[in-house]
Amino acid sequence: MTSSNAAEPVPATLRVRELMTAGLLSHAIGVLCDLGVPDILDAPRTHEDIAKEVDAHPEGLLSFLRAAAAAGVLAEPAPRTFELTELGQVLRADDPRSIKAMCSLTCRDEFSRTWSDSLHTARTGEPSFAIGHGASFFEYMGSHREFASLFDRAMQSSAAVDNLLAGYDFSGAGHVVDVGGGRGTMLAAVLKRYPTLRGTLVDLPHVVGNARQTFVDAGVADRVTLVPGSFFEPVPEGGDVYLLSRVIGNWNDEDSLRILRTVRTAMRPDSELVVVGMMPSENDRTHYPQQLDLYMFALLGARLRSYAEYQDLFAQVNMRAIDWSNYPDSESVLRARVL
Repeated sequence: MTSSNAAEPVPATLRVRELMTAGLLSHAIGVLCDLGVPDILDAPRTHEDIAKEVDAHPEGLLSFLRAAAAAGVLAEPAPRTFELTELGQVLRADDPRSIKAMCSLTCRDEFSRTWSDSLHTARTGEPSFAIGHGASFFEYMGSHREFASLFDRAMQSSAAVDNLLAGYDFSGAGHVVDVGGGRGTMLAAVLKRYPTLRGTLVDLPHVVGNARQTFVDAGVADRVTLVPGSFFEPVPEGGDVYLLSRVIGNWNDEDSLRILRTVRTAMRPDSELVVVGMMPSENDRTHYPQQLDLYMFALLGARLRSYAEYQDLFAQVNMRAIDWSNYPDSESVLRARVL
């Protein structure tokens, strides 16, 4: 047997091939999440044993398992035997850090079709989601309840709760209004941490209609008000803190300004606005912020903004950012006030 020198540099053509097929690894992980494979790997198991439990074809499943091992979320300690790595633990539904729903969401056909039409985005500056679906991303969700439910679960499972609780002190507030807060995961965590705080959750009717249980489970349902509505329409006035988590990053500048004007109208002179979202900075350690920026633009025609770019946006609605807590490669927390 002969082999090449392992110390030789990897040829450029091979590196590029690896880059161009990286999406196959993400889809392999998505398939395993949909089958529930990470949830049953409490110990090493053979591919045949795994396939039997998740109702899959053993040989068909084997390639997906090995692809996930190549990605580092599984390991193959013995031939055709697999176990979860520490990295893969976050794919389990019962892990507190679980991003299982997010993995399932991003591997959906809706996203694959968007990427196949992404040349349109590069040429025109318009999102490509509508090319294959005949509607914008949010319009599509409004008429596809199953997809919308998965999206809501993904946002719920990956909400940057820890960053918000570490990056902002609510002890001086009496009432927080979470605008576009989904099923209320973030607001429930805030209310649980601050037992004298009252909260209002504002989101579309089908979203807040499924939010009550989140607050019941957290033991804070008696301190929250659910308001069906939109951040493009008037929101409840008089809050001490207005929270926009993963909202502004979903919209272009024109629509973001509409949202900010809506919230600013509801704010008192002494109210604060807290924005939670990915804000690229020189402290980032991975390419994830750049990848997410592409993701947001192809889907929504929106892009991630730095702290300075948020400051420019606020200036157009007579507000200013006064502070931020930067979390590299993750959601940062920004504070703003009315001028």
